[in-house]
Formats: sequence, C-alpha cells, structure tokens
Amino acid sequence: MRVFWTAFAERQLDDIYAYIQQYSSQSAADIYNEIVDESASLARFPRIGTIEPLLSSYPEEYRYLVVRKHYKVVYCVENDAIIYVVAVFDCRQNPAKLSHFLRS
Repeated sequence: MRVFWTAFAERQLDDIYAYIQQYSSQSAADIYNEIVDESASLARFPRIGTIEPLLSSYPEEYRYLVVRKHYKVVYCVENDAIIYVVAVFDCRQNPAKLSHFLRS
C-alpha cells in the first residue's frame, strides 16, 4: 500500500511545525518527523488506527493514529490499495472542528 498526504493535511502539518518552531526548532522538527514516520507505518498496517467516531456519518471509513498525545493523524483507506492522510488534528481543539475541516 502507498500513503499519500492531501494538500490540506500537509498544510496542517506545516502550520503545526511553524507554530512550535516559534518556541523550539528542535521540538518542531521532532514532532514533524514523528508524525510523518507514524503515518508512513500505515503502508504496512493500514487498519491499525482506531475508527474516528466523529466522522462516522461520512461514507468513507476514517481512522486515526494519535501521535505525541496531542495530534490525530486522520486517514482513510481506498480500495485496500491507497491510504490518504486527510488531516492532522490537534486534540486540544474543539472536536467539532474535525468534522468542519473535512467539509470544507
């Protein structure tokens, strides 16, 4: 399987990096790399993530991995062949925002 990042998810990851970099370049790089590395592991274990209940109303089955306690890497598996990372969500935000992100 192959893992692809949507443009939206890439922007979110870049925003997380930019925000943390204001305080610590090393921490920003560490978190960025950990998120990317965890998502790469989906190629071998695509169904390892938990089903995202906040997105159960969508026809796709969205799953997520939690990275560093605060970040959800939200993804879906298409035709058992491609994994799309659709969002990187900071869990300290209002959970309703997650559904709003995917509608926009």
